[in-house]
Amino acid sequence: MLKNQIARTILGRLGRALSVGFWVMVISFAIMRIIPGDPASARLGGVEAEAIAQLRKQLNLDGSIFQQFSRYVTDLLHGNLGISLQTGRTVIDIIGSTLPLTIYLILFSTFFAVILSIPIGTSIAWSGKAPIVYTFRGITAVILATPNFFIAMVGILIFTVRVNWSPVFGYEPEFPQNLKYLWLPVVVNTLIMTSVVSRVIFSSVIETKEEEFVETGIIRGVGRRRFFWFYILKPSMAPTVVLLSYMMGTMLGATVILETIFTLPGIGREMVNAVLTSDYPVVQGILLIFGVITVFLSFVGDVIAYLLDRRVKI
Repeated sequence: MLKNQIARTILGRLGRALSVGFWVMVISFAIMRIIPGDPASARLGGVEAEAIAQLRKQLNLDGSIFQQFSRYVTDLLHGNLGISLQTGRTVIDIIGSTLPLTIYLILFSTFFAVILSIPIGTSIAWSGKAPIVYTFRGITAVILATPNFFIAMVGILIFTVRVNWSPVFGYEPEFPQNLKYLWLPVVVNTLIMTSVVSRVIFSSVIETKEEEFVETGIIRGVGRRRFFWFYILKPSMAPTVVLLSYMMGTMLGATVILETIFTLPGIGREMVNAVLTSDYPVVQGILLIFGVITVFLSFVGDVIAYLLDRRVKI
């Protein structure tokens, strides 16, 4: 009975995720159709009508809107996101060469943020000592109020200019050579994420401590490890997991600042270059990938939160 309820809940959430994914696809399709004017004419300028018509066909802007959407969906099903107007490379190839770096940056930052946030948030919340709590809130508030580009510039000044622990620019895609270029932006991102996640864990543990089942566990004399995991950490992690899934999705676009400052060839920086050069197929393809990954992460986060705490409604 319980397994059937869990399966129905997850399938219902999957249905909503697929619905959102469909609208992400529609919005991605509509991007070039809602731009004022004709993208092909804007790209080529005052050239012959034949060249403009050829570019419109390449951009899938010829024919009725239903024909365009049908071709767009068919191309997606065949893994075709178009060809870059700037470089002539396929959009899939561009995304495949730039997305891994951004994924590395996000995964490393999230991993270290979780590793640091759990002991920091739980220990401070459990201690309840006012000086420690106020210090924790003050430090995290200062970090969150500081722009990430400023923190990155301070990191470059200290670790690149002063002590020369990190290269000024460049990137090597092979592992582990790429770590010497990634560690500093990962530290900057981890610092910001830890400030957010640890505050959420802190608040969740404070609320969980007031629940009746916690008092029941204390009265029953539950072992320390079991009490910490099942009575404190597990129910407190549900909102944290949802937050992490949201943050990982938004970081796909937010990392453009770090990628620009540290001259990393990630997908966020590629997106900015595509916008500046009016490379419409690349913009359209990257937006679609951003949307799909964000929807997927949101679905996974909601499911994990539900499995951790059945009281969570997804």
